[in-house]
Amino acid sequence: MEGIYIHIPFCKQACRYCDFFFTVSVQYMDDFTDRLLEEIRWHGKRVSGRDLRTLYLGGGTPSQLSISQLERILESLHRHFTFRSDPEWTLECNPDDLNPTYLSGLKKLGFNRLSIGVQSFIQRDLELMRRSHDAEQAIRTVKDAASAGFTNLTIDLIYGIPGQSQQEWEENLTRAISLPIMHLSTYHLTFESGTVFEHWRKKGRLNPAPEKESESCYKSLRSKMNEGGFEHYEISNFARKSRTGSDHCRSEHNMLYWSGSPYLGMGPSAHSFDGKRRSWNLSSLKGYMKAVSKGEGFSEFEQLTLEELYHDYLITSLRTKWGADPGYIRETFGQKVGDHFTNRSAPFLEGGSLWWQDGNIAIHPDRWLITDHILRELFLE
Repeated sequence: MEGIYIHIPFCKQACRYCDFFFTVSVQYMDDFTDRLLEEIRWHGKRVSGRDLRTLYLGGGTPSQLSISQLERILESLHRHFTFRSDPEWTLECNPDDLNPTYLSGLKKLGFNRLSIGVQSFIQRDLELMRRSHDAEQAIRTVKDAASAGFTNLTIDLIYGIPGQSQQEWEENLTRAISLPIMHLSTYHLTFESGTVFEHWRKKGRLNPAPEKESESCYKSLRSKMNEGGFEHYEISNFARKSRTGSDHCRSEHNMLYWSGSPYLGMGPSAHSFDGKRRSWNLSSLKGYMKAVSKGEGFSEFEQLTLEELYHDYLITSLRTKWGADPGYIRETFGQKVGDHFTNRSAPFLEGGSLWWQDGNIAIHPDRWLITDHILRELFLE
């Protein structure tokens, strides 16, 4: 195991586009923290966790927890697991939670990377998505975080928002580049089942952005981030070089997912992977807390077949600029699968959608928008 993910499910309010597991029942935060500590102890007795590279608190909105609640979680982690001398500790947060006192508390706890959910610097977009902060607050928060000593900051932005113009999207990118951030994650808005936006789409109240507009936004995204000195290292992610100039400030935790490294997930709906088996916790706050208190039944698992492991490898590796290693595929999944990958890759290599990168086969960044189509052709039938 190389990293730990903890899902903090609480949100101040429900965003209209989000389909992650969350709850607005913030009155349960103390009870949840108690149960989470029990899960940490449970795994600490069963899982080998030494010299861990990363800790990531996601959600939900982890910044809804108080400093004292976060301190209890970290103390428990230190008792049951060990981290290397320079781990990456990330906390996802919303701009309206990050006042100077809270930022100082996070810094003292040891967090060295903040992922701030900005989503847009356009007030109309924030109101449409029902975000809990305004545009000026987002800008001020990033600057306050930098002033508090956080040198590794990342923000999220969404494009393809109904009504968002090309000019407004480029204004978002210009604003992001001007801020003291080292990383940017960008996502195209999707209308997921069960969300308010999907309900509105079915009622004809809201329509997804036209495909050509989305393609245009993606092209300007790549162009402007390149001009701003950001490396496009994964479909949705861009990183600046560290302030020492030695390396890029990529998300080390997400790199675990994309490289197929083992990780442990805790909290409701959290997933884990040990290299051959995938497991996931209950997506119910009350169900999770009740099961953890009993010490059983809070997670399910599946043993992955060779075919599923091959598909997972393609899904993760081909999201990155480094791509998939044909030699690794042949060695790990067998000659037949290796031949299949080679044969199915050939037309895409000839057409330019795939290209060779240091001995690996990767999707050309200009074609990342058709990743799903390429994957379907490379999968086993």
